[in-house]
Order: sequence, then structure tokens, then C-alpha cells
Amino acid sequence: MSMTEHQKKISSKSGLPPGIPVYIGDKKPITTHVTIIQYDEKGYSEELKWDPENLNQVQKKDEVTWIHVSGLEDIIQIENICHAFDIHPLVIEDILNTKSREKVEDFGTYLFTILSKIAIADKIIIEEQVTFILLNQILISFSESDTPFSLIIDHIHHQNGKIRQSGSDYLLYTLIDTIVDNYFIVLEQLEDTADELDIDVLTIMSSETIGHIQSFKRDLAWFRRHIWSLRNIVNHLERTDSHLVNKQTHLYMRDVYDHTLNLSEEAEALRDTAEGLMEIYLSNLSNNTNEIMKVLTQIAVIFIPLSFVTSFYGMNFEYMPELHHPHGYPIVIGAMVAVVVIMILFFKTKKWI
Repeated sequence: MSMTEHQKKISSKSGLPPGIPVYIGDKKPITTHVTIIQYDEKGYSEELKWDPENLNQVQKKDEVTWIHVSGLEDIIQIENICHAFDIHPLVIEDILNTKSREKVEDFGTYLFTILSKIAIADKIIIEEQVTFILLNQILISFSESDTPFSLIIDHIHHQNGKIRQSGSDYLLYTLIDTIVDNYFIVLEQLEDTADELDIDVLTIMSSETIGHIQSFKRDLAWFRRHIWSLRNIVNHLERTDSHLVNKQTHLYMRDVYDHTLNLSEEAEALRDTAEGLMEIYLSNLSNNTNEIMKVLTQIAVIFIPLSFVTSFYGMNFEYMPELHHPHGYPIVIGAMVAVVVIMILFFKTKKWI
């Protein structure tokens, strides 16, 4: 994406008053789908349609309600869902702005959280914004993609699971824990990339290696920034005094916070590895240059006395058979060209050029 395209998407909000819902993102929003899951220890139900008339049923106090909205295309439907729960217009604006800063905000009756969910597909890191609104026994989640948290839904299906015996705050913990687990998968991919670069630096030493190292450093810097944001958010939720998060869930959040600390430490170690790879590459490049200069110096030293003798006498001898040879001139020119070609091939074989 070019800088012009990026500025155009950001500028689509320019001139509008605060709280006006406008989708902002790099990708075209996909069709909005709403899934409503209600459960307790005794039962489980799932609806694939949002109906404002059933709001009273959704707000039952003895059941946990999870409203998951995938796709941000239908702004009106997203507004209707948020208005049904008296969500602030600025929150709706942040939901639709996929470039919003990751954060946690306490509005008293609900907690609003913005996170970045990342995954690996064909060695490419895919990022999407996920937002959560935690109310009393209700959790509303919004994601850019149409892939819900299928593993969590499977856990909810099992009646004996811990999640069926807990409230909406535990559901929020479970979803955040899943997001953190995906960070470990990305971390493993970055570690594999570092191992591959380590081999390239010591063996191949091609001109593309430095580009790969720089790309790796950029990905790692991006990854570290997201880890710091994730770490701060989990720490905030672990320490919050909101009545929406009970003491038992604080213990689980503390465990997730420990995971983010591990991520941060591993990312710092990878940063040191990246710096080491760059130093090794530059050191090898310097050593390689020194070897080239040594060989060239040896060649020059051999030919310097020969050049001195020929230039001193000027090669103006009376008896030089080549001077009277009918093809002497083209033979000399051909010999000169042959020497140049042989030297170029020699340099390429040594990977000097």
C-alpha cells in the first residue's frame, strides 16, 4: 500500500465531528455476520441473527451472552447493537477504525478493549483488530475477518468445561489467552527465520542477505511494539478494580500477563540475535573484502616490475617478430580481450563481482 492510499483512508474522517462512525482500514470490509451464543451450566444456545426485539432475552442475568460480530461492512447494524447496550459513540468510532490504538477503557457499566490479533499464513504475518465490550454477563466482540474463535466455541459446547461454569469476564480472559497463544506461534516463525538467516550469513553471503536481515528487523520491531501494547492491556485488566472482573478471573489474567512477559523476553533475545546477525554479516563482508584486496595486491605486485621494465625500455627492440607479423595487431587485441574475460570470470567465480 502506498503512502497516498494510506493518507486517503485516514483523511476520510477529516472534517467530521467526533463520534461519527466511519470505517477506516487497509482492507475492504467484509460482510457483517452476527453470532449470539448464550450458555450456563445447564444449557447452550446459538443464534445467527441479531434481533433488537429479543434484547430482554439477551440480557438475562442467569446466562452468559456472547455476541460476536465478524465483518465491519454493515455500520448501521453495528450501531444498532451498540446503541442497544448504551455504548458511547466514540467507542463505536474506535470499533470501525481498524487503526485505533490498542487500549483498555473503563466506562463504569462496561469495559472496552482493543487488541491486535495476529496469525501466520504461508509465512506471512496477518494482523486484524479485535475489540471487546464487557458488560455484566454479556460480552460483545468485533473482528475484521469472518473467522470466529471456533476453538472457544467448541469449549463452550462441552457442558463440563470451566467456561460454562464462569461469567462473561472469564470468557474475555479465554479469548485474550487465545490471542496471546497466537503470538507464540508468530514468535516461533520469527525464531525459524532467525535460524535461516544465521545459516545464510555464515554460508551464502549474497547481496540479498542484508535485505533479508533488514526485513527481519522490521518485522521484529513491529512484533515487539504489539507485545508491549498487549502486555500493558493484560496488566490493566489484571489490576482493574472494575466490578465486571471478579477476583478469580484476576488470577487467570495474571497468568496471561506472565505469558506476555515471556513473549517480551523472547522478543528481546531475538532483537539481540538480529543485531548479532548484522554484525556477523558486516564482519564477514569486511573479511571478504580484505581477502579480495590481498589477492589483487598480489597480482599487482607480480605485474608491477614487469610493467616497469616494459615501460622503461618502451619495448622498442629492433628484432621483434610480432612487429612484422601480418596478423600481429589483431592477435594482440584478441589476447587483451581474452585476458579481460578470464579476469572477469575469475572474479565471478570468487564472487567478488
